[in-house]
Amino acid sequence: MRIIVLPLSTSSRLIITQRTAAHALPPRLDDRLAKRAHTIWTNWENSNTAWKIKVTKWGNAAMDRIPYAEWSLKGVPRAPVGLFPSRPKKWWEFWKHNEGFQDGKALVGTKRVPLVYPPHLIKEHEAVDSVRQLAEKGLPHHFKYMLLSLGGLPLTLPVAVLPLIPNIPGFYLLYRVWSHWKAWEGAKLLKRIVDESKFVMEPSHAIEGVYHSEAPIISDLPDNPTGEKMLLQDSQVYTLAKAMDADEVQAELHRALAQVRGRIKKELERKQKEEEEKENLNGEHKG
Repeated sequence: MRIIVLPLSTSSRLIITQRTAAHALPPRLDDRLAKRAHTIWTNWENSNTAWKIKVTKWGNAAMDRIPYAEWSLKGVPRAPVGLFPSRPKKWWEFWKHNEGFQDGKALVGTKRVPLVYPPHLIKEHEAVDSVRQLAEKGLPHHFKYMLLSLGGLPLTLPVAVLPLIPNIPGFYLLYRVWSHWKAWEGAKLLKRIVDESKFVMEPSHAIEGVYHSEAPIISDLPDNPTGEKMLLQDSQVYTLAKAMDADEVQAELHRALAQVRGRIKKELERKQKEEEEKENLNGEHKG
């Protein structure tokens, strides 16, 4: 397991958590169910049935609107064995595996989590603060919306009883319950890693070199009064994924960049509207 902090703009950062072979754990039931659901969804995308194609297009559009911070937290795997001190099983936990034990003795938690970051773009303490802020904001947010999504599930039961029509709203809310739960679980783990200082800092010049391959620009918008610079471009995503040895993160990077550009655009439109209102008021006073 390692954590990578990637600056997207001068005020936005993406946290990516990667599994490593040394820390691989057998998949849990929820992981196996999620994998099965992904397979079904992929089959629907490739289906010739019109309603399945429409549902997947709507679903993919909805997932693209999920904040990239939630995707970051959902991607946090279980804590690797040996990261934290293990405790013996209680008698009612007979169904659990003896992970984290060697010869009947608990591991004391001597392992560390590499925290990778581009050193000339982010300082060491800023990389740690980025992980801390993601975890602290995510904990109450995802717990709240997990409960709200769960509470909305019974409202979809009338749709479920209709013949020949799948309960799409119910499936979506069920997905949101699982998504918020995974994000909340990821936030708990990151918070504990930060609180117990389990990081080992790993500045990466290979990742940093990708950023320097193109000059930063002030968003994609002319005359941007916000002054916020986009530090990463879509054209650099493929090279960055190769530098991270993680081709699977390309979609997540493109999604995050699109959301940051969208936020900057909205902020720009808001400021332009405020300036126009001020000019109109000044014109009325002069008149």
